[in-house]
Amino acid sequence: MKICLTVILYFLINSNSLSAHELWLEADKYKLKSDEKLVANIKVGQDLVGESYPYLSQETERLFLLSKKGLKKLIQIDGDYPAIQQSINDSGVQYLYYQSSKDFLKYEDYKSFVEFTDEYNLRYDKSNKNPPSEIYQRFAKTIFNSEQNSFFKTKQNLEFEIINQNNPYKNNLSEIQILIKNKPFLNKQFVVFFKNENEFERKIYQTDLYGFAKIDSTKKGLYLISAVDLETLNLIGQIKYKADYFSRWASLTFKKN
Repeated sequence: MKICLTVILYFLINSNSLSAHELWLEADKYKLKSDEKLVANIKVGQDLVGESYPYLSQETERLFLLSKKGLKKLIQIDGDYPAIQQSINDSGVQYLYYQSSKDFLKYEDYKSFVEFTDEYNLRYDKSNKNPPSEIYQRFAKTIFNSEQNSFFKTKQNLEFEIINQNNPYKNNLSEIQILIKNKPFLNKQFVVFFKNENEFERKIYQTDLYGFAKIDSTKKGLYLISAVDLETLNLIGQIKYKADYFSRWASLTFKKN
């Protein structure tokens, strides 16, 4: 299904206003047969409530599917809605990756920026009270099962990535590692959102010295793991991006039934 041009323009115009919200991949189904089609939305919002975006090539830097057979680049058509629609020709655990293009944000006031940094416990330059500017980029990922339950760990050398260390569909304690530029996201806070038909939870966790953490995933429902890194740009970075900061957002979703 194609989404109309008016709606596409709406999303483009309003992309900056949604920059301080989570972006995640949300599939229609998380357990598929080998001949079924994977259908997933690119969602932006807060507390697992958000708008679904159409696929837009200019907003996408990388989109691929990973299985034990290897990596498959996905080609979608501008305006596809849901954004990702792909046939599955493999069994076992698979990963869907989405990396957005870089985008620019100018804060309207200093207070809004401080509220954002407080929410994620981020460090920033407190000596400059002027409304800052920011380059931001998203790295979203979802894990799903197809018939068999063969699990494999993988990292794809993304700038920011949440990596499963065990199969969340088979364990009530999900183990992850978070890497930033291939180095541990050490001693950093991240958030896990959870919802089902009856409840919603938002829990704060922290990684260890090696970027590892364990998450309670006992309940049935949708889980969103979200981490944010805020880099204060040096002079070279400021000249390159014409911004004060570079924020990177990593997310991982899975749903237990």
